[in-house]
Amino acid sequence: MKKLFVISLILVQTCIALAQNYCVNDTVVREIQFPLTRNDKTEFFYFNDEWIPGAHPGLVEADAIQKVEVKNDEYGNRAMFLTVSPETLSQIKTEAQKVLVNLDTRCEFPGGNGKLKEWLDENIRIPEGFKGSERVLVKFTVHPDGSISNPSIFRQPSKNEAVNQEALRLVNALPNFRVKYYILHLKKSFTYYLPITFKEPGVIFIRGGENK
Repeated sequence: MKKLFVISLILVQTCIALAQNYCVNDTVVREIQFPLTRNDKTEFFYFNDEWIPGAHPGLVEADAIQKVEVKNDEYGNRAMFLTVSPETLSQIKTEAQKVLVNLDTRCEFPGGNGKLKEWLDENIRIPEGFKGSERVLVKFTVHPDGSISNPSIFRQPSKNEAVNQEALRLVNALPNFRVKYYILHLKKSFTYYLPITFKEPGVIFIRGGENK
């Protein structure tokens, strides 16, 4: 019982250390508010200095953890290093294989993708004389730090060149996205596609129709 209490105390202190680390750069509030991270954690877990996809402390009994340490790994990720017996490590690997893990890189507009639509609505400039409704798909690169570059019109551009230029201007004006990597050593740029809808001012479109 005493050992279990000690291990529990170590885990609590470890969580506090992680929270303090997030507070240093004043991102703790934004971390909590992002829909992307509402139900997951941002730290990586190592067992006997090995990162195992899908493995986390919940897969092992508290009294089986011999040591816990919080530090940056060799890739610069804030991580929790746990020491367990070889037998426990084998059990963790077996259980981790049963966990469905999506390791795809994810990103979102600051505050959630719902805020992206609001931002587009507030910042879009409908070209003078534009009629009807049209959607333009823009392709661009998102870098590990969330910055954006190389926007281009994807597939069918608008016949209205002013619409194409406005779509590119909007993407170039976007604030940095929030990027999250689930593979600890895979931090590289990737492609993002954003549809931007242009609507004639003063016209409401309902199921393909329109009302003035």
